[in-house]
Amino acid sequence: MSEVLAAIFGGVIGGILGPIIFEEYRSWKHQKDWKEPRKELLKSMLLDPKFKFKSIERLSRTIGCTEDDTRSLLIELGARGTILRKSKKEGWVLIDRAPLKEDVRNLEEEELEEDQP
Repeated sequence: MSEVLAAIFGGVIGGILGPIIFEEYRSWKHQKDWKEPRKELLKSMLLDPKFKFKSIERLSRTIGCTEDDTRSLLIELGARGTILRKSKKEGWVLIDRAPLKEDVRNLEEEELEEDQP
C-alpha cells in the first residue's frame, strides 16, 4: 500500500512541479536567446553617431519584431519615444543622448503633445 501512495504522491508532485520548472526554463531561454541579442542590436543602432533618432519602423524591421515588442525592448534599454519633425513618424532615442528638459517634463499632458518635437 505504501508503494502505491508513494507512486501517487510522486505523480502529483511531478505533475505540479514539472510544468513550473519547465516554464521557468523556457523563460530563461527566451531571455537569453531572444531578448538579449535584440536589445544589443537596438542599443548599437541607437548609439549610431550619425543619427540620434531612429524610426520605430526601422528598428522593428531590423530586429525582426513587432512594433509593440520593439517598444518594450526600447523602454528596457532606457530609450524614449518622440515624433520626428520632418517625417511625423514615431522615433526613438536613448535618454542619455537626448534627455527631456526639466521644464518639458513638468508640462500638462495636452501642452506636451503640442510642444514636443
